[in-house]
Amino acid sequence: MNFPGTEKSVPAFKHIAFALVLLAAPFPSAFADVADDYKDGLAAYRRGDVASAMRPLKRAADAGNAEAQALYGTILDSADFDDEATDYLRKAAEQGNPDGQYGLAKMYLTGEATAPDDGAVARLTRAAVAQGHPAATISLALAYTRKDPRFGADTITPEAGELLVKAAELGDVNAIEAVSTAYRTGEYGLQADAAKADQWAERLANIRGTKAGAKKK
Repeated sequence: MNFPGTEKSVPAFKHIAFALVLLAAPFPSAFADVADDYKDGLAAYRRGDVASAMRPLKRAADAGNAEAQALYGTILDSADFDDEATDYLRKAAEQGNPDGQYGLAKMYLTGEATAPDDGAVARLTRAAVAQGHPAATISLALAYTRKDPRFGADTITPEAGELLVKAAELGDVNAIEAVSTAYRTGEYGLQADAAKADQWAERLANIRGTKAGAKKK
């Protein structure tokens, strides 16, 4: 199963190796402060110019900016520089950055990095969820549908239903389907409610472009 955010979606991969070569060159003696470097790197990343984003992001990351560490680590992960990505994502996670926490958890999940212990994925994902990280919330919610022990989700608790509803509200199709079924059957700690089941089923049908309306038993 693909976990939210595990897709290698960073654009312009062909420029990343070139950017890394550029990073080996000496930095100019005068450059923007850490906050400006991060801002410049983020802006370049958002417009799809990864090559231009790398240098200011690395400067900010090496200066200790957690947001820069998380984004720079994510780019390195997408380019399959796993060791370097792990290092930067770990630094961000240790500062409590949710993107770093979930980014590192994903690398442990996909086997791109070696987890220090069996509970690392759960700790990191839950720490990101506690800060409202959308992809981490969806991952943890869906982990309950699989009773996945890597997330500490092998036992259904009231948290399961609450997280599934949050994930459904974020628009995840699998979560919407699970919530619709749960409200119909009373699973995952959600009280059976036919009206809510129908509402979620209709939303799912609209997303999938199928005939609206829930199947009622």
